[in-house]
Amino acid sequence: MTRQTDTLGSVMRWIAPLALALLLVPGGADAQPPMSASDRAEALRGVRAMADCLERQRTELSRVLRLIRESEEQRDSARDARVRGDAERAIEALIARAGDVRRAAQGCVRDGFPEPGPTSVEVRDPPPDPSADAVAGTGGTVRRIEDDAALTEQIHVVRGEQVDGQGRVDRDVIRRGVRAIAGRLDRCYAAYLDRGALEARQLDLVFTLRGSGTPRAVEIERSGFADPTFERCVRTAGQGLRFSRPPSGEAVFSYTLRFGRGA
Repeated sequence: MTRQTDTLGSVMRWIAPLALALLLVPGGADAQPPMSASDRAEALRGVRAMADCLERQRTELSRVLRLIRESEEQRDSARDARVRGDAERAIEALIARAGDVRRAAQGCVRDGFPEPGPTSVEVRDPPPDPSADAVAGTGGTVRRIEDDAALTEQIHVVRGEQVDGQGRVDRDVIRRGVRAIAGRLDRCYAAYLDRGALEARQLDLVFTLRGSGTPRAVEIERSGFADPTFERCVRTAGQGLRFSRPPSGEAVFSYTLRFGRGA
């Protein structure tokens, strides 16, 4: 686990200086021609958008680290070998998520900062981090299961995908299994509304199948809800997923679910 923790630490260290590392301008400010008012306004919008994007990634990485700590505590305190194994799989999935955050933060800089006018900007990639890339790249290709589908009146599938693993199972098997927990998800959201929240939000329900039709690991990722009780409820509902046929090998699925009336 020391190597995994060191990898995540390295990810945290580069987020703060990432913008500077990618936006160094040779020759200093004096080498830049004057900007027009419109170019200056556009560049400032880009800087603010980049800062907002990086802050979101910092928040997400902090959440991932918190979940890793919780999973480590579960692993270290569990007496059952299967529970310890599930905790290890959760840690591995969270490490992969940290790699996703790394790439998203790089995109914040590449995509969120416009080049104002004819100025000359040298874009330098951050130093490669082989250890982070190694844990982030878990193999497999994305396979679409479904998208833009209603589960209930207030829950909508934005997209469902197999995001990792070489195992294969019929798409209809996955769709039927997810729909079987729609009622439980609806009750989670009803309880959330009873606590006074009204906005439509979304999250990713991520589950791993290996060797059986019962998930070996279930996680909540990229949640727009600041409500741990709701997230725990959705995760518990996900742990109740049952599929009539297991995949031929390990397979990781991610369902982006949007909650809200008319979602």
